[in-house]
Amino acid sequence: MKTLPGFAWALVVAFAATAWGQGVQTGALTGTVRDQSGLVLPGATVTATSPALQGAREAVSDANGVYSIPGLPPGVYTVRFGLGGMQPLEITQRVDLGVTARADVTLVLANVAETVQVVAETPSILATVQGGMNIRTEVSDKLATPRTLWGLAELAPGLTDNTPNGTQVTIGGGFAYDNQFMVNGVDIADNIFAQPNNLFIEDAIEEVQVLTSGISAEFGRFGGGVVNAITKSGGNDFSGSGRVNLYSPSWTERTPFERTNNTPRNRDVQQNYEGTVGGPVLRDRLWFFGAGRTQESSSPAPLQDTGIAFSNQATNRRGEIKFTGTFARNHTVLGSYLRNNSEQTQVAIPGSMELSTVITRQLPNDLWVVNYRGTLRQVLVSLQVSRRRFQFLNAGGTETDILRSPFRSRGVLSGVPTNRYYNAPYFDATDPENRNNRQVSGSASWLLTTTRVGSHDLKAGFENYQTTYRGGNSQTATGYVFRSDYLIAGGRPALDAQGRVIPVFQPGVSRVDNWLATRGAVIDIMTNSFYVHDRWTASNRLTFDLGTRFEMVDSDATGDIATVDTRTVVPRLGASYDVTGSGRWIAQATYGHYAGKYTEAIFANNTDVGNPSQIVYGYTGPPGQGVDFVPGFDLGNYTQLITGNFPTANVTFDQGLHSPVSKEITLALATQIGRRAAFRVMYQQRAIGGFIEDYIDDPSPNGKVTVIRNGVNFGTFDKVFWRNSDEPTRKYRAFIFQGNRRFSDRWSFDGSWTLQIRNDGTFEGEAENAPGVPTVIGDYPEYYDLDRTNPDGRLNDFQRHKIRLWTTYTLGLGRAGSVDAGLMYRYNSALTYSLFASGVPTTAIQAARNPGYANYPVTQTVFFGERGTEEFSGSQLVDLAITYGIPVFRDLRPWIKLEGFNIFNNQNLVGHNVQVTPRAGGPVDATGLPLEYTR
Repeated sequence: MKTLPGFAWALVVAFAATAWGQGVQTGALTGTVRDQSGLVLPGATVTATSPALQGAREAVSDANGVYSIPGLPPGVYTVRFGLGGMQPLEITQRVDLGVTARADVTLVLANVAETVQVVAETPSILATVQGGMNIRTEVSDKLATPRTLWGLAELAPGLTDNTPNGTQVTIGGGFAYDNQFMVNGVDIADNIFAQPNNLFIEDAIEEVQVLTSGISAEFGRFGGGVVNAITKSGGNDFSGSGRVNLYSPSWTERTPFERTNNTPRNRDVQQNYEGTVGGPVLRDRLWFFGAGRTQESSSPAPLQDTGIAFSNQATNRRGEIKFTGTFARNHTVLGSYLRNNSEQTQVAIPGSMELSTVITRQLPNDLWVVNYRGTLRQVLVSLQVSRRRFQFLNAGGTETDILRSPFRSRGVLSGVPTNRYYNAPYFDATDPENRNNRQVSGSASWLLTTTRVGSHDLKAGFENYQTTYRGGNSQTATGYVFRSDYLIAGGRPALDAQGRVIPVFQPGVSRVDNWLATRGAVIDIMTNSFYVHDRWTASNRLTFDLGTRFEMVDSDATGDIATVDTRTVVPRLGASYDVTGSGRWIAQATYGHYAGKYTEAIFANNTDVGNPSQIVYGYTGPPGQGVDFVPGFDLGNYTQLITGNFPTANVTFDQGLHSPVSKEITLALATQIGRRAAFRVMYQQRAIGGFIEDYIDDPSPNGKVTVIRNGVNFGTFDKVFWRNSDEPTRKYRAFIFQGNRRFSDRWSFDGSWTLQIRNDGTFEGEAENAPGVPTVIGDYPEYYDLDRTNPDGRLNDFQRHKIRLWTTYTLGLGRAGSVDAGLMYRYNSALTYSLFASGVPTTAIQAARNPGYANYPVTQTVFFGERGTEEFSGSQLVDLAITYGIPVFRDLRPWIKLEGFNIFNNQNLVGHNVQVTPRAGGPVDATGLPLEYTR
């Protein structure tokens, strides 16, 4: 990051003492009740009340003294314990989102005086075998940190944001597209990239839970992890807030690239308005909550490589309404509706180089969810129904004149990176996309007591989840994308008199892609899941988490095509052991499988949905340059058939094709230090198997197909077979150190250190705007030397060290108010990169090896050494937030917050162009590929 302090301030008015919050997802409270001699006490009544709960919840300790109260909205609870002949006991216990809080108590006889009543409240990192972190907004609001779901998730250990696309995370060495982002129990992640839709309002978020390991069987459809958030819900008191955030791009120092190109500064002060309000309609019966957000922003975004001045423009409006009602004792219904609509003026695709690539698109997006939670004969039952919709409108070009086709670079000429775009917008506005989901789920929780083998806190549930993807993913309104590198002058892209990038048409190098999209094509992928989880208290020192999840997945696509029909069983096992018997030292272990999501980016590859047919032709001349060079746009000069992909003709899925499965083991040791501190060290190990890999390995007539469409013979193509394979590798090892300390009610400290021991393999599996990318391992085995084209080594998201430390302190000023200070330290060690060249031509030795394929490769990517041999620079940043609030009238409390990011102005260059060029005339390997390169 290269910035001087960036500052933002906000004015917030609160209309009540607390803004109570509850989401569809909940926590739980459990523990054991004993007497002074350590014997368990059956029949004790446990009553939990909280501002977060309508009414009270009760439980009775079983024959083993164990009590369990599931389905509690996160919050601070007053818990009362009572039993005839014993002194009643009252404690305060926080219940976090998705965590089972534990409070073991000792009751004393009613006639015994001056006896200490023991309460053992277990910190969350001791109470659960799950890895990750819970982040409450009451803490994050005091820090200088993004308040988005991905921004808050990045604070947790065991994950990074070293991802191909923004707003993604990688968890436990998994794929960035293979996580769940949930709001109020609903997956809001984009169907393709797993980037979360903005179906939240920052001020409405109550709590965020990040799950990175040891994840229970209740969660599925991921191979990495889960980011789980709930929003506020109102309460018995009226409450609300109003906020305006102010920011100007001129408050951030220009990057070297902006200085080099003399990019003008945008000095406008931009506003982001947020507001919330909630309260009772009927006390303890019906609550409401509403929130809104509006923003118009402009951020400088000089175009790639050319440095042409441009600013992204965006208008975003969001709203939420939510009701929580208890129509009978222990029977609650929650309903919410979230809307997020955006209009954006930006380039159609990252890497665009000129203003002709700019579009203005609309992104309508909404979510509704209804949840019932009730107790029926000591069984807690939950049912939920939801639907999420997301659409792309006007997200591409509209002109059909072939001269207005987009261009894409090939990376063959010296100094030209791959994935640069110019001449016209990429994608096709006449082919809008929908990425939706719907969900029906339910669960039942109950406590089963067996005196010989302990108590079983059981939960069983089901989920019916369907994603719908509509659109042909047309890449261009003209049907053609030209692929030519551009003219370089003085190390920079040359521009013509009209300020346009100058394409260079070179025979044997330039190409044209003919895209044949089926506009409006649809695929539905249905996942039916069943799970059971048993939290087994085997003894006063040993607890097991035993779970398993069964998933059935099938699909239906345009053309009556079934892409997937498979069954998967994934176990989730965990154990906690109280080493000393005092609750001070806890040893933990987990073993689990995670079945990845069924993304349409992969499982629509044998359909026309989001996967248009493509034919690639090579340019045969004459050479020339410029957008006015007529022969370069003459399709008659593209006579060499390079390759083609016809999903419904030459692409085949193996029967039973399933998503990759991650197998995980964790070992941990946690300790409670006094009553205000806790620490845990964890070892996490993962290995992924069953990769989805494409194979082009049959040169016989059975491995070919002649494609005829609309009476036109497009030629003969090799068949592509998609199979699950354990031949590629991807392995992850890490130590995670995590701790917190509460010095007082005003001063706290939290921190974590993720130390990656290993994050390597031969399967990256994704790239910018390209999730689910296969390798060349299964393609043309006679052709490739995998040590040169797909080596083993450190993956792109490898990062040896990630450290996050923060502290918050509240200084009371009496009637003058209070000051909250939040200091954040972030350390990111260097990322890795590989030395490789794209578009390297086939050698004569390789060409001679063709045993009879129809479309043998003519270019390839070549590595010079192992994967990930090189490193960028690391960085360490310090962020500071100061918040001053002053009471005005009763609970009316305006405040102002100043945020400084990178206050010491760390200027490390943490990424740069890594393209290399093979050196002609030097030594070559056995396949004739060059061994030397020029950076």
